[in-house]
Amino acid sequence: MPVDHYQEILAVIITVVLLFMALLCVMVLIMFNHQRRKFRYREEKKAMSEAYQKQLLESRLEMQEETFDSISREIHDNVGQLLSLAKVQLNIAGQSATADKDLLEDIKSNVGQAMTDLRDIAKSLSSERLQWIPLTQAVSQELQRIGRNGLMQCHLRTVGEEHPLPEQSKTIAFRIVQESLQNILKHAQATEIDVLFDFRDSGLRIHIHDNGLGFDTEKAATGGLGLQNIKTRAALMGGLVDINSASGEGTTIILHVPYD
Repeated sequence: MPVDHYQEILAVIITVVLLFMALLCVMVLIMFNHQRRKFRYREEKKAMSEAYQKQLLESRLEMQEETFDSISREIHDNVGQLLSLAKVQLNIAGQSATADKDLLEDIKSNVGQAMTDLRDIAKSLSSERLQWIPLTQAVSQELQRIGRNGLMQCHLRTVGEEHPLPEQSKTIAFRIVQESLQNILKHAQATEIDVLFDFRDSGLRIHIHDNGLGFDTEKAATGGLGLQNIKTRAALMGGLVDINSASGEGTTIILHVPYD
């Protein structure tokens, strides 16, 4: 095998190792940030006197916990598989004298995709970014991330002029949309997701529709899919959630968000 090929393989090995170390650093930072938020939560809770504020803070912590779980699964499933595939391809490259260039290109592509996934996951974790971008843009980025693998067609439409929301309402609305999308991915077996932002004078309505299996809403309300949690969170910001679904007919979730 030419020396240049060995150098390329060595460079890719170093890249994969550095990426793995970066992944470990990200996980450590997530855990550190999580512990810091828990400490801040305890301190804030001591200072709170009104029941509504306590309930809101507890809801925020709960949403963070579920988001961390989702991120952990994505790191394990998506990034882990890509790095494992890169390792196998490196082993093959070390034994092959004819397919080195193609294999190395595949490895570089997989490593690049892993890095993109890590960046997207980090963005999905951060609530602070919602302070700087519109809610529609944040949801659009989530849909792009979901649709990147080509297995799901995602569409976003906006009706009316976007109206700013209070910070707390914006965060809760975004997390509700995130959880709804995760429920679709885990349970619906859908191929299309359509999200509509309808900005009305009376408030914002967010429609989330999928063409999946659907479900019995009465059974789900007693212990399935976390739909009761979604309704509880919506109530914290003075909002409402309507859920329309039937077996074999897909699901539509409509989130009503007040402007103040």
